[in-house]
Amino acid sequence: MKSLELRRHAPRELDEDKLSKDGQALALYIGRDLPGGYAAVFTSPAKRAAETAAYFMRALGQQLPQIHGVSDDLASNDPNTLARAVNQIFEAIPDGARGLAIGHTPLIETVVRALTGKEIAPLRECEGVLLEEADEQVRLMTEYRREGV
Repeated sequence: MKSLELRRHAPRELDEDKLSKDGQALALYIGRDLPGGYAAVFTSPAKRAAETAAYFMRALGQQLPQIHGVSDDLASNDPNTLARAVNQIFEAIPDGARGLAIGHTPLIETVVRALTGKEIAPLRECEGVLLEEADEQVRLMTEYRREGV
């Protein structure tokens, strides 16, 4: 069994591909409460996704794990391509371990539907889901929603 926490990036600067000051602060705030212990970390190619991952890891006091990278397919609008990207990330996560991937909305919602058949409401910045893979089946375990932040 493997787990993948799939989260939306933090708020970005208007018309720029980088986190705003509020986005940096939110990623640090949310990051403090993440479970951590990630064996793998992946992001879409967007700078704001990589910055979100960096701020999450900083808040956790965790170094970037040896297994990390950029998945161009996490930025695809095609459900099959997104599903392939998430399945490839699952393959990179060691058995019994947990990974983290930072992507975008509505792409995360699309891949959840493609892999699990479940519909989820649109994610706000830094919100996400926990997916679990066992015996080549992916299940939606929980949704991470932020209250009043």
